[in-house]
Amino acid sequence: MKGIGYSSARKKRLSEGFTGSNVEAAGNEEFLLYFGRAYIFDFETGITARGLLKIGRGKFKTAIQRGRNQPGVDFRIFAEILVLTNDDTHVIEGIVKHILSSRNVLGSQGQRELYNINDDELVDIVNDIAEIAIDCHNVGIKCVNFYDNDTITNSYTY
Repeated sequence: MKGIGYSSARKKRLSEGFTGSNVEAAGNEEFLLYFGRAYIFDFETGITARGLLKIGRGKFKTAIQRGRNQPGVDFRIFAEILVLTNDDTHVIEGIVKHILSSRNVLGSQGQRELYNINDDELVDIVNDIAEIAIDCHNVGIKCVNFYDNDTITNSYTY
């Protein structure tokens, strides 16, 4: 399955030396802009459906995913841009809102971070956002990661 799910994201953080009790503690933030989709399994038909691409910012990838998974959804992050500070997450989110405004879709419940972007467009879009963030806004980017089948498939360090 595309992306990385909560369990694998948590295992990744634990393998970096964090413990279950401090993985989401102050000082251990993982400031990021994430690109993900919700997967849901229809219990009657057995069909799996996917939602629009959600692009958002956060401090802890695991907390984001845990909250999105509560109603039985499998929220998977396809790509992330890891930045140095929380302020950088706000700047890079503003870049997304500006350059992808024509692709923005208002959700049925007023959600504003949904975009009509196909999976095959994601690599170019993520890399363009990272380049604009660095070149035009001096955002401190640590790395860009792409995920498939719960593992990193490509990673670019800046």
